[in-house]
Amino acid sequence: MRPKHKAIILLRRLSSLSLALLVLLTSMSANAQQFMSGEKQVPLIELYTSEGCSSCPPADRWMSKLTGHQDLWSGFVPIALHVDYWDYIGWKDPYASREYSQRQRQIAAENDERTVYTPGVRKAGDEWRSWRLWGSPTIDDSPLVGDLQLDVSDSGQFRADFKQSELSTRLGERGLQLNIAVLGLGLSNDVKRGENRGKTLEHDFVVLSLSRISSAEKLSWNGTIEEPTVQAPRYALAAWVSEKGRTKPIQSTGGYLSKQLWSENSES
Repeated sequence: MRPKHKAIILLRRLSSLSLALLVLLTSMSANAQQFMSGEKQVPLIELYTSEGCSSCPPADRWMSKLTGHQDLWSGFVPIALHVDYWDYIGWKDPYASREYSQRQRQIAAENDERTVYTPGVRKAGDEWRSWRLWGSPTIDDSPLVGDLQLDVSDSGQFRADFKQSELSTRLGERGLQLNIAVLGLGLSNDVKRGENRGKTLEHDFVVLSLSRISSAEKLSWNGTIEEPTVQAPRYALAAWVSEKGRTKPIQSTGGYLSKQLWSENSES
């Protein structure tokens, strides 16, 4: 075969591949849900709680009230992480994970705090003790940290991109990692033992799965949303970037999922 013919065949193959890739990307874009933070920092609100803690139900109710907040998702992103260190007193929290307890302890260590406790609330990584008395989950005069965008297809594939600002470039000198949490809303549970024995506890924004992906080239990440092991009436996603190996959120975004991806996939 002549070199000229080989070149023509190669060009045709490349053209066909490019067309197939374009169709795939266009299809994903058409069907994807998109979540965007904007350049101003959107604080991640972290509640550390447990069904085995008698002081936690008021904090869980406070978290549930955030479902009606006008700035939800655009001004703050809430997540509730159930810890497992109260399971020993008689009631095993079905939403608890040792991973979430370890995250809380790492936060305490990074901030030279001597202990962890529930209910504990963090706002943009900082301890927020006044949540029950006053204060807004949003941040006045939020710094410009960069735009985080998350696209999720109907099949659960995602792409995330972070456009850094000068500030977030300094904050992420060690490299950045992407964190994605699947949240469950409308959850309720009858507690039969422990400090909350006899109570029906209701929860929203419960972290059902949490994935972390290390820094990628050009701060772009691709993957599949992890399927939660606990089913919920409604799901949402929370995504945030942090310095590699550290817990403090730099930017976050999130929102409700319009489709329950996993129930559909399991039926197919």
